[in-house]
Amino acid sequence: MTLAPSSAPPPTYRPRRSNGCLWGCLILLLILAIPPTLIGGYGAWFLWQGYRRDPVLRVVGEMVREDGMARQVLGPDAVVTGVEGNVFSWMPGRSSHDYEIALQGPKGEGHLAVISHQSGFGGFKLDSAILTGPDGRRYDLLKHQVLPSDEDSAKPDRSI
Repeated sequence: MTLAPSSAPPPTYRPRRSNGCLWGCLILLLILAIPPTLIGGYGAWFLWQGYRRDPVLRVVGEMVREDGMARQVLGPDAVVTGVEGNVFSWMPGRSSHDYEIALQGPKGEGHLAVISHQSGFGGFKLDSAILTGPDGRRYDLLKHQVLPSDEDSAKPDRSI
């Protein structure tokens, strides 16, 4: 007995639709977008809440209000009006911060450059706090001394 060949064509399947390029592009876009999003989120949080809790900035605010030299330069009740710049450096076991802080007092506006570091799990240490007063003169708040201005250092020494 012979079987007659079937006259019906074999069933055809539609080719499977592939979205490989679409998924690949979306994954690449996601990988590229995550770091800036995390950095931006942390930066926004730090500007909104972190500066309030930063121990260095808390000490600087207290220093500006209580330090005799800062009170002479800016007047009583001087306040921190903003952070103009912050450079952060970190490596295992040590971190450092450089701040540029804007101050305002009854005698005018001043700027404070602060350098601090933190080693291990200990607290932070102020390395430098240089106040530039409304008159343009510079003061070292940690050593309580007036620093020579650029004009004074340009003059030749005429002492015998």
